[in-house]
Amino acid sequence: MAVTKRTRFEVLKRDNYTCRYCRSAEESLTIDHVTPVALGGSDAPENLVACCKDCNAGKSSTSPGAPLVADVADDAVRWSAAIATYNATQMIDRKKRDAYVRRFSKEWNQWRWGTDQGKSLPRPADWKPTIWQWYASGLPIAELEDAVTIAASNGMVQPDAVFRYVCGVVRNKIERMHDGAIAHLHSVKEEVA
Repeated sequence: MAVTKRTRFEVLKRDNYTCRYCRSAEESLTIDHVTPVALGGSDAPENLVACCKDCNAGKSSTSPGAPLVADVADDAVRWSAAIATYNATQMIDRKKRDAYVRRFSKEWNQWRWGTDQGKSLPRPADWKPTIWQWYASGLPIAELEDAVTIAASNGMVQPDAVFRYVCGVVRNKIERMHDGAIAHLHSVKEEVA
């Protein structure tokens, strides 16, 4: 079975786009089987390394030395652990982000309009990625909830414009947050100096 493009990319990335044999960083790296397929090697990432064409041609179907095999195996274990750690961190952050979205939705859904106040405020189709961006910016959820209250309670704003109004309020809040962070950094520098 041939090495997939995704596996090739991951191996090159793991090996820092450098030949594992001669340590050159050529543009035209290939993927080499540490233990050749002809000698029973597999296409598993722990048996693959980045390799320049000269080293690959010189090695041919010979067995590598034990230290190289051990080094590749150690790198594969470290890489696997790093991927697992990254994915665990991403899942924790995703849960926090999803909780942020739920809090926004709860605040948003409290606001109604119409003669009987029975209609939900409309949101654009891409509202959720917008909330994700605000979460990523570090905007506290309480500030976002306040932005919804400011926009939704303004009787001069039409229901279909409330979300755009929230966006404007949030933009101002994020600018103030950045200005406050810059002022804080300047005051810390002055204290240190």
